[in-house]
Amino acid sequence: MSVLRKILAGSIALPLAIGLGAAAHAQAKAAPATKPDADALAALNKMGAALRALTAFTITADVTTEQVLENGQKLQYGGDVRIEAQRPGAFKISTKSERQEREIYYDGKSLTVFAPTIGYYASVPAPSTIGATLDYVSDKYGVEVPLADLFSLGVDPALTAKIQSGFDVGPATVDGKKCEHYAFRQKEADWQVWISSDGPALPCKMVVTTTQDPAQPQYTAVMKWESSAPPQAAYTFNPPANAHRITLADAKTGSAK
Repeated sequence: MSVLRKILAGSIALPLAIGLGAAAHAQAKAAPATKPDADALAALNKMGAALRALTAFTITADVTTEQVLENGQKLQYGGDVRIEAQRPGAFKISTKSERQEREIYYDGKSLTVFAPTIGYYASVPAPSTIGATLDYVSDKYGVEVPLADLFSLGVDPALTAKIQSGFDVGPATVDGKKCEHYAFRQKEADWQVWISSDGPALPCKMVVTTTQDPAQPQYTAVMKWESSAPPQAAYTFNPPANAHRITLADAKTGSAK
C-alpha cells in the first residue's frame, strides 16, 4: 500500500502552469487550521464519483520520485506508468524507470509481479476485487502497486475523515488541460491533487509529500485517462519460455531490474 493510501486507511503506502492570479489566491486563502474546507471535500467526493463511474479505464502517467541519501541529499528519478483496469477485479500495470522495469498482472484470481529485463516472476493467489487485493499484497508481501491511491482515493467517503485540512488553491493548467488545484494535509503526509475542470472530474496530477520523513521526499504523477481497457484475457500472466519463477519473498528482497 502506498504512503498516501495507508494514511487514508488510517494505518501509519505530472507539466504544470499556474498563473500569478492562482498564486495570489493561494496566499489570500490560507489552509484551515482545524478542518478541511467544505468546497475542497466536495471536490474530492466529486472526483471519487467520477472514478467510481469508470468500469474500465487506462491511465498513462509520467512520474517522478525522490530518494533521500543518508547525508540528506535528494536524488530525483523519472519514469512511466501505464495502468489498464476493469472493475471489479482485473488490472495490468507496467512501470519503466531509470532504475527498474516491472509488470504487474491481476486477473481476479492471482497477482503476478514480473521483471522482464531479467525474466523473473512471482505469483500468489489473490482476492476477487482490486481493493482487497491491494490491501492483501501490501500487508502480506510488501508489494507496492504504483498509483494505488487512484483505486481508493475519494471512493470510500469514510476516508475523508482522516483529512485534517484542505483548501482550493485555485485554477491551473496541467499538460494543456484546465484543472482546479487542491491541497490537503493529514497525519504524516501533505498531498495535492489537480482535478479536471472540463468533462469528468478526474485527477490530472497528484503530488504526495511524506512529512514523516524530515527530508520530506515527494512523489509526483501527471496522468492522462482513457475510458476503455483491454479485454479480460490481457490481465492473465503467461510467462515467456525463458522466464524463471521465484517466490514473492525473493522478488521483494531482490535487486532485479
